[in-house]
Amino acid sequence: MENNTRELLTSTHWGTYVVDTIDGRVSALRGFDHDPDPSPIGPGIVDVLEGPTRIMAPMVRKSWLEGGPGTKTKKRGSDEFVEVSWDDTNRLVADELERVRKAHGNQAIYAGSYGWASAGRFHHAQSQLKRFLNCIGGYTGSKNTYSFAAAEVLVPHILGTFRGHLDTTTSWESIASDCELFVAFGGVPLKNGQISQGGTGAHVQKGGLLAAHEAGVKFVNISPLRSDLLDQVSADWLAIRPNTDVALMLGLAHVLLSEDLHDRSFLHRYTVGFDHFAGYLLGDADGIPKSSEWAAEICEIPADTIRDLA
Repeated sequence: MENNTRELLTSTHWGTYVVDTIDGRVSALRGFDHDPDPSPIGPGIVDVLEGPTRIMAPMVRKSWLEGGPGTKTKKRGSDEFVEVSWDDTNRLVADELERVRKAHGNQAIYAGSYGWASAGRFHHAQSQLKRFLNCIGGYTGSKNTYSFAAAEVLVPHILGTFRGHLDTTTSWESIASDCELFVAFGGVPLKNGQISQGGTGAHVQKGGLLAAHEAGVKFVNISPLRSDLLDQVSADWLAIRPNTDVALMLGLAHVLLSEDLHDRSFLHRYTVGFDHFAGYLLGDADGIPKSSEWAAEICEIPADTIRDLA
């Protein structure tokens, strides 16, 4: 007999999984056959589908429901919530949108920052919310994200682009074939690479790290946590004082400059303002050379370690 059963798949930010069901209810999520290193995070969804902390229906703060906007605002955070039907929810939301529009204009409606509500764009909650609010005259949105924080604003002034570097990262294949020393500020924790906002079918980070190690690439893990880089790659671990990464970078740069290890032709061709930066490293303006000794005192690692890495 021919087996016509088909596996049910679901895609999340943590990857693609095979869905197991019992009597029509999800019972487990199993790793996708084409994923060499499925994330263990995704299957945790099953435990919270009907968990005690999940909100299963629309809920409204009791005082607001009884008295309307502005009622007993001091009870926010302590007031109980009351379950309401979807019909009542739609009516309440519609009335509030209309009230705010009439009293304050559409600019008083904030459409949120951004959200990771789904894998893919059509079912992306923020996109649908903003499409809807555009239909009633618009809203106030947000600029940049809280994930990347100031980097989105600062990095373009330093490197010319922010997203450009994120979207064109060096492949693991290139690292394995051409890299000699991989210096990781904050390590390369696998948990941080297990998520992608559009979903992912195959997790390749672990395999890439191991392949690079097998190809002879040396690793340096600069992080308070040794576990931020796989034990299998035998990384040198520099457990600097937390939040002193910039001091270490400056100490490294000072060694490269003072010992004439920097690439002058590259700097001349591809950068602007190096003379100002060099002056800062040497302490021309503030009288404080950003030497390995200076950085060592801040980072709480030996100055010789900084010089050796540079």
